[in-house]
Amino acid sequence: MITHFHINYGTVLGEQIVIRLKRNNKEENIICQTYDGVNWNGTVQLDANETIFYKYILQSYKGMLEEYGTDRKFYTGKSKKQLFVQDAWRPPYDERNAFFSAAFQDVIFKRNENDVKKLKNKEKSSNIETNALTFQLHAANVPSDCVVGVVGNHLLLGNWQKPILLSSEHYPTWTATVQTPESDVKVEYKFVLCDAKTGEIKQWEQGDNRKLFFSFPSFAGNALVHTDEFFNYTDSRWYGAGIATPVFALRSQKGLGIGEFTDLNLLIDWAAATKMKVVQILPVNDTIASKTWIDSYPYAAISVFALHPLYVNIEKIATLENKTDQNALDKAIFELNTLEVVDFEQVLKYKFSFFKKLYQQEKERFFKDTKVQKFLADNAYWLKSYAVFCYLSDQNETSNFNLWKNHNIFSEKIITELANEKTAYFDNVALYYFIQYHAHQQLFSATEYARSQGVILKGDLPIGIYRYSCDAWVAPELYNMNGQAGAPPDAYAEAGQNWGFPTYNWEVMSQDGFAWWQGRMTKLAEYFDALRIDHILGFFRIWQIPINQVEGTLGLFNPRLPYSRLELGNEGLHGNLERFTKPYIRAHHLMEIFGSDVDFVKENFLETSDNDYFSPKEIIDNQKKIKALFNENKKYLNKNHLEKPLMKLLGEVLLIEEPNSNVLSFNPRITLHTTRSYKELEQFQQYIFDRLYDDYFFKRHDEYWKQQALWKLPALLKATNMLICGEDLGMIPNSVPDVMRELNIIALEIQRMPKGNATFGDTEKYPYMTVCSPSCHDMSTVRGWWEADAELTQRFWKENLKQQGNAPSDCSIAIVEAINKQHFQAPSMWAIFPLQDLIGMDESLRRKDAKAEQINEPSNPQHYWRFRLHLSIEQLLDAKKLNEKIVTMVEESGR
Repeated sequence: MITHFHINYGTVLGEQIVIRLKRNNKEENIICQTYDGVNWNGTVQLDANETIFYKYILQSYKGMLEEYGTDRKFYTGKSKKQLFVQDAWRPPYDERNAFFSAAFQDVIFKRNENDVKKLKNKEKSSNIETNALTFQLHAANVPSDCVVGVVGNHLLLGNWQKPILLSSEHYPTWTATVQTPESDVKVEYKFVLCDAKTGEIKQWEQGDNRKLFFSFPSFAGNALVHTDEFFNYTDSRWYGAGIATPVFALRSQKGLGIGEFTDLNLLIDWAAATKMKVVQILPVNDTIASKTWIDSYPYAAISVFALHPLYVNIEKIATLENKTDQNALDKAIFELNTLEVVDFEQVLKYKFSFFKKLYQQEKERFFKDTKVQKFLADNAYWLKSYAVFCYLSDQNETSNFNLWKNHNIFSEKIITELANEKTAYFDNVALYYFIQYHAHQQLFSATEYARSQGVILKGDLPIGIYRYSCDAWVAPELYNMNGQAGAPPDAYAEAGQNWGFPTYNWEVMSQDGFAWWQGRMTKLAEYFDALRIDHILGFFRIWQIPINQVEGTLGLFNPRLPYSRLELGNEGLHGNLERFTKPYIRAHHLMEIFGSDVDFVKENFLETSDNDYFSPKEIIDNQKKIKALFNENKKYLNKNHLEKPLMKLLGEVLLIEEPNSNVLSFNPRITLHTTRSYKELEQFQQYIFDRLYDDYFFKRHDEYWKQQALWKLPALLKATNMLICGEDLGMIPNSVPDVMRELNIIALEIQRMPKGNATFGDTEKYPYMTVCSPSCHDMSTVRGWWEADAELTQRFWKENLKQQGNAPSDCSIAIVEAINKQHFQAPSMWAIFPLQDLIGMDESLRRKDAKAEQINEPSNPQHYWRFRLHLSIEQLLDAKKLNEKIVTMVEESGR
């Protein structure tokens, strides 16, 4: 049948609308025509009873702009003379697009299948001798107890009295077909929300009537499909609240000293009971590299696909048949579950002991299970290499594959050889299949349970990978192993942060369309309907620290645009630049810094060209050497206090030479204004560096970094339909807000880390497309912050809480409630609260020591991530007073 597509889209000269059509596993482009640059038409021959997928694309010399969302789906139905399809362009940049994500479609506004079946039955009878008119509405944010109806000024549309109910069979597209004997259709209509059970109208669309004027070529046998976008609410904005906690921090009555995936069900029950709509957790990938407490760091995964073994509940796998083993498990649960904090190493020891016993007990049944076989087949692309990597790490007692005696360079041959089920050591490899299968089952079960309760499970995507991970072993070409990712200095970490991760080789990653990233996102979407992208600024540029440095102060953004010698000369910096590129060390500095140790420092660590100027000796010419010196050389064991000052001394530079530039290009050092080198410049030189600094860090890279993000992020976003949130805190490039808005990524607002120059974020002015929170895992809780800095809290007391007099030194429940209430009532789409900040509203439940509530200390790279809630989730479920208070705050805020 001849099918005519029409879309109304205003273009300018040189722009062209194209329909990308997919059918029978083939793709073709339909070039549309226009007579006025606004009305675009495309024609194609389709078969009866054919299903097609299509999307409108704007082509121009700038490239391609696709309309928002997944491909449209269309079924042609029975043979017709002609088929007409009228669509509206789906703009990529519309805050309502968030409602088409899995978080809303599959959880918040999930449809009732019985209503779909009921409406389908009503549509069966039709008069095929007439023309068919199909109304479609593409709208996801329809309350789950409602269905969409259409009503208008025509008998076919109920004469504004009785609406036609649309089917949600193809939700989020709602559809209803009526038959008309007329060749000319002239109707005005509106969509309405109707009670899903009774069909009665509950809400009318706002605004002017919609209008449809169309002339069929004959009185019968043709069909028109007319699609509208969005239901016109008075205010289409939706608001929700949620909780945030790491899995490892959860405490339940039957836990083995650490939170487990099975504990999420109880937490979901608590979220539902308190009317929270999202449970946000930290990363849940396997981090077991050294088999020590250092592995507690959740952002250093040894595989971006494998789940953390320690979050697997032993008892849910199977019952231990050996009574001695069962008694040992019961004893371990009793001992470890009473600990105030996580004992990572003991949990690791016990869990793997029981994993091995259960594997031996269950392995015959395990490999015969068809569900297991499907899991192994579906995940073979990463699971085999991961299991072999874990086996080799066990054998070599290190995950650092550079130190392995054999197999240190990956090849498929290694996997074929070591994953062979006929080998004597196969059980050592297959143990990891066994663990990963049960980890998958338990987390996926929690995901399904959350969906059934109307609660979104929100995951966390770390920006980096662990340097000695399975990912780096399998594909080292994807990473810059000679660099370290981190974050530049800020108020929470004066020396910056060095995460130790390699940075990404984006050029190589792009060669297959970012397949590694797409696979990673697809895997996460199995478990999460929403996702927090950690340090989303890293997709614009990442802070890269030289491999021989420890702190972040001597890092550089990657990618970057260094200054050439000519550019520096134009700004007033000529000739020999060593005054600015070498550590500026003067005699009076040394006395100020080292005091009574000054002679020891001069003798052991410094060279001098005269009595006033010094330079580092070779033994301390980078921070890694300094660290090794004080850790390994017995001569300096009682001089550890000199380590940090010496490292800082190396940072007394104002320009960092661009690597491999042959001393022709340079970058300003971050926070150069804090150096003695800057403070002792002539005033005109300070002015030059002020201009360079402001241009380099706040202007020069804006468009460049914007294009970097628009090159990388869309490939990730297309891989799934998760609701995406970005952690955009820190030194934010000017282009970040626009890019996040353009890509429908929800931003983050933390009151104590405001954007701009304010001391505190103004919750009343937060943009809608944000997640607001009073604190997060990388900082103290509300109570901890309040009691740590009297000067700041006094300012907050007066300026934010509008109180008189002196601020209380203790953070009362009234203060916590006031701060939480500000966030509940903020205009942000989401208000998400760390569990500690909610428990802080109940004097009888919260910890006595507010400092013990903090999860991480970003300034400490050796932090032990061992925080546990002091209350079990069962106790939270029974906390009637607190729960009622939270429900009241949710309801009063309209969330």
